[in-house]
Amino acid sequence: MKRGLLIFTLVFMIVLQLASCNKSPSSSIDNRPPQLSVDKTEMNLSGSSRYDQILIVNAGGGQLKWSIAEKPSWLNVSNMVGWVTQDTFVLKLQTNFAVLEYGTHTGVLRIDSNGGNAEIQLRLVYKAPVLGIDVPIVNMDRRFTYTQLEIRNAGGGELVWKIDRAPEWLKFEVTSGSVFDRPEKVPFRARLRMLKYGQYQDEVKFVSNGGEHLLKVFLTYEREVEVYPGVGAANVDLGDTYTMVQNKLGKPDRNWYERPEKTVFIHHFTYDDLGVHFSVTTNSMILYGSGKVNYIEVDAPYDGLTPEMIGIGSASGELVQKYGRPLQKNGDAWIYPGITYIVQSGRIVKMILKDESITNG
Repeated sequence: MKRGLLIFTLVFMIVLQLASCNKSPSSSIDNRPPQLSVDKTEMNLSGSSRYDQILIVNAGGGQLKWSIAEKPSWLNVSNMVGWVTQDTFVLKLQTNFAVLEYGTHTGVLRIDSNGGNAEIQLRLVYKAPVLGIDVPIVNMDRRFTYTQLEIRNAGGGELVWKIDRAPEWLKFEVTSGSVFDRPEKVPFRARLRMLKYGQYQDEVKFVSNGGEHLLKVFLTYEREVEVYPGVGAANVDLGDTYTMVQNKLGKPDRNWYERPEKTVFIHHFTYDDLGVHFSVTTNSMILYGSGKVNYIEVDAPYDGLTPEMIGIGSASGELVQKYGRPLQKNGDAWIYPGITYIVQSGRIVKMILKDESITNG
């Protein structure tokens, strides 16, 4: 009897478990009604859709269907209707300054939905745009070839600006734009490749619908010692991060990666105008900003020198005179402690510094 009861109990438990596994997916659906939720009820507008945004959330279940029921005539919205389930919708707002007078403007943005309504009180202070650049002078040299300035809108509305005039030996990453209530960074660097050694002075002219600005730029360009075997070159040390290099030299001209034997990622990036090639090794295809430089290669037009005044273009005889015979020769590669020179037709055409634990390059 007890044996039969035990078997019956086991069979019953198995049936219950199978029944629970075969429940319809609909039993896990959130049956709550939709509920409209927004991330703010008051807002001071900047005028830019990049910064003026409303987050529309379904705080309930099902599907939330919403629409814009009321808005100021001077306000443009990215969407008039939409649907939200378990995600979040970003509604972008942008002010149409062309239809406004200077002054303070208020209005209401009302959102209706099948899960309730919401009202956002809007306020906009509209003043004439004013170009603001605090830096009147920039001094550059080969250790300071890259910098950036900020363009501010010291007034209101939309400041539309552009660079009207600049010397050819300056390369700007941004040459025009629009600024509302947050500054825009304008990075630039000296293009040493096209210059002879000497002193340079010129002006950069910025024009806008909020005024003009003249930026004076001074550059001292001379050949200097900045290649240190086993340490670094081009003012970058082995062990510096990718981000540190960008802060010193700006955005690379080229950027790619390789993955030998499907192991680590070797990220290469070059500054063609300077004649410099770096690489970092990481375990990620994308996240390499903190990766450390373990390979530096320089060739023409790079003109940095070692402490013994050896550089690109130096004769092989001069190299031996300064450093003695190489530890090893491997084809064109003359290997010395902390640095490898590539010698062709009796002259140095490339210098390589790398972490001895890596094999790329």
